[in-house]
Amino acid sequence: MTRINLLGVIALVLPAALTPLGALAANDGRDAKSATSADVEESSASTPKPRARRAAPALRFGVDNVLAEFGAVTGHSTVNNAWTLRAAPYALWQPDRAWELRLGVMADGQGQTGSPEYTRWRGDLADTYVRWRSGDTRLTAGAQTILWGRVDGVPVIDRVSRVDLSRLLLDDLPDRRRAQWALRWEQNWDEFKLDAVVLPAFVGAKLPQTESIWSPLNRSTGRVFGVAASPQLASLVQNAVIRQDDGGYGGAALRLTRTGDPIDFGFTLGRTRQSLPYYEANFLTATMTAVHPFVNFVGIDGEVVWAGATWRTELALSRGVPMTSMSASRVDAKVTEWVGAVEFFPGGKSTRVNLQLVARNSKANEPVLELRRYLGVNGEVETTFAQASWKLALQFASGLNVHDLYLGPRLTYVGWEPHEIYLAVHQFKGNERTLGGFYDKHDYVALGWRTRF
Repeated sequence: MTRINLLGVIALVLPAALTPLGALAANDGRDAKSATSADVEESSASTPKPRARRAAPALRFGVDNVLAEFGAVTGHSTVNNAWTLRAAPYALWQPDRAWELRLGVMADGQGQTGSPEYTRWRGDLADTYVRWRSGDTRLTAGAQTILWGRVDGVPVIDRVSRVDLSRLLLDDLPDRRRAQWALRWEQNWDEFKLDAVVLPAFVGAKLPQTESIWSPLNRSTGRVFGVAASPQLASLVQNAVIRQDDGGYGGAALRLTRTGDPIDFGFTLGRTRQSLPYYEANFLTATMTAVHPFVNFVGIDGEVVWAGATWRTELALSRGVPMTSMSASRVDAKVTEWVGAVEFFPGGKSTRVNLQLVARNSKANEPVLELRRYLGVNGEVETTFAQASWKLALQFASGLNVHDLYLGPRLTYVGWEPHEIYLAVHQFKGNERTLGGFYDKHDYVALGWRTRF
């Protein structure tokens, strides 16, 4: 059985390309959907009562993550257009201040015209949980979106979330994560916070349709993302049955953070199954199965405000990361990943600059097919104009030790809150084993609308 290491390749190549997306402040492991889970305060009566009354249970409904997008695929020989429709309705009930129950659904449709042409409608469970809180303690059980890390794009200590790769890097980081079954304990002690997570029922990354232009398996050319072209492999990719092997226990991890002067810092430790897949290719049965092996990891991170800028960094050491030897057999490697970031506002708050440097180094006992080292710079420059009704942004990523380039200019109208209307361009260039090289003929121009209700 031959193993194709998509996990290692994506983990190596994607950070530099994904990091510039978004410029959110560090969340220190807070629930990415916390805006929909705010405490509901009890209302006080306007007239004194002889006895205190309990507030009525709070029940509310909403819709998150509404997206409608249509785009033209330029440069591709057979695919013409692609589209996405997405919405996440939810209901939130708080019978009292201690308990919170949430039910959420993610409904989305995607498709493209040309060859291959496809249309897919799918429903998925969004944040759906039972939460109890008392003082500085919070316990949550159910499907949750848990995003750890301080930097944008792909935090290297983000090890318990479920990745949404269905649109590659077109969305900002919170929208590239899906709910994962988890048991979570959050405990605060003054400036310290402990966040412990157990994944009792693991679900692997949400992958694109195999016909999609964003699929890591190109069925037309027989290429696998991050792996050099091979006639034998090309034939398998073009004809294989693609399977997903996940489920079961997903591992556990904990994160300890401190917030306060002079520096915010965190420590992360765990053993979890990777959300991104490792493909096992079986030439005898003509199948490719996406599996998710366990990886041990430890990470540290920090954030400080100095000289008018916010500086962030993350360092992660992983053991047991699968890679592919020259003989196409699996090799477990040790991987060191580091990212450093600086965010500042030159000339006032109307312009924001976010720059990041990403490095990854892999050590295996024998040569491997994947890139063993990657060094890249990336970032985002964003400015507002016309009384902050418009935003103009440029996201970019470039490899320093290998040719790998992504450019993503975007113009957004934000004067119609809470709605956003945008025009975005995504361009890719690069060597064979890079993200930019794999999607070289997939440049994309999109017109879209985002909102929430």
